[in-house]
Amino acid sequence: MVSSILGRMLPSPLGYPSGLRGRLIHLSCVSAMKTIPLLFCAAAVVTMPVMAETQADSVHASIEKALNESAASWTAGDLKTFMQVYENSPTTRYIGSQGVTTGYAAIEEMYAKRFKKGDGASMGQLSLQLIDVKEMGSQYAFVVGRYFLKQDTGVTVSGITTLVFHKVGARWLIVADHSS
Repeated sequence: MVSSILGRMLPSPLGYPSGLRGRLIHLSCVSAMKTIPLLFCAAAVVTMPVMAETQADSVHASIEKALNESAASWTAGDLKTFMQVYENSPTTRYIGSQGVTTGYAAIEEMYAKRFKKGDGASMGQLSLQLIDVKEMGSQYAFVVGRYFLKQDTGVTVSGITTLVFHKVGARWLIVADHSS
């Protein structure tokens, strides 16, 4: 009995009475177990906006790349490759000064009639400037841009375009195009 009383009263190497040593270690573990998840939550809250920004930047960059590749195809007079930025669907829409054109094939035909003057013939120099890209969930994005079409006559036609993109696999494709 004397030894157990003395054992509780003798200081531990950490400076705590030996009888409290186990309890303090237990409290430290419990405290750490509560603190670690809080630290992970805090880290997640801090990094979520950065991750969202990175994702938005990635969507913006992917759409910009798709549009630039499409514009380069237009400038090269390659209508088939230009059209690859559109979703090949009967519900894809183009809205312009001459009305609504529905369906991938109908849109391609409309472009061919209005701009294609023969195989390999120039359709002008097309460039696009993105003004805004707004994600609408993980599969869709709303894009506002300005197009510039320098015609062979030297005249540059410019206008605003609003586009709805649909993510299909790793590609972003236009499902609705309003250009004026």
